[in-house]
Amino acid sequence: MTRMKRQQKELRGQPSHREDLRGELLAAAVALVEREGHEGLSMRKLADEVGVSPGAPYHHFADRRALLAAVALEGYQAMLNLTEVNEGGDKDPRDSLFNVSVSFIRFAEKNPHMFTLMYESELVRPKLSPELAAAQEEGFQLLRALVAKVTSHLSDDERAVRVATIWSAIFGFALQSNRAMIRAYPLEPAPDQLAPEIVRQALRLLD
Repeated sequence: MTRMKRQQKELRGQPSHREDLRGELLAAAVALVEREGHEGLSMRKLADEVGVSPGAPYHHFADRRALLAAVALEGYQAMLNLTEVNEGGDKDPRDSLFNVSVSFIRFAEKNPHMFTLMYESELVRPKLSPELAAAQEEGFQLLRALVAKVTSHLSDDERAVRVATIWSAIFGFALQSNRAMIRAYPLEPAPDQLAPEIVRQALRLLD
């Protein structure tokens, strides 16, 4: 028996000795999703990963769906942190909008399994999970606020149509890239250049 296995066996069934078991479980679940995807994540597998009894995770997450929602919220927080970094340093709101949009696509590229959980899993079908609604709304409001700063010449209705169109282009590109449905051929921009070009074309709607 390896040293790690011995340590896990010793800790198994002793959640009271863990200062932040929920945090350990959540961090391990995030790592598993990022590495393998959410489909194979189970409460038992998570317990084994952390080294606690199979019932221990249920003291912190009601069921697998609650666990997945908590993991997805970690993903949204990481993504929003990234967009805030890209949004905060620019004086020109159009530059901020461009950088935030590109950062969303880059997040999807670098975190494909997490992105799938956040936007394509059972948490959003057939209806968006209430736990995720606020996180998605926060991101959408950021996009809407940035668009508003550069479209004072538009009516509310005109601005709403452009926000929806820009979001469709950005999200659609991120989604298709995540599914490996976007391919750059020799006469098109290289894959790492395509995302900024898509965003630039989408933002032409604001002119």
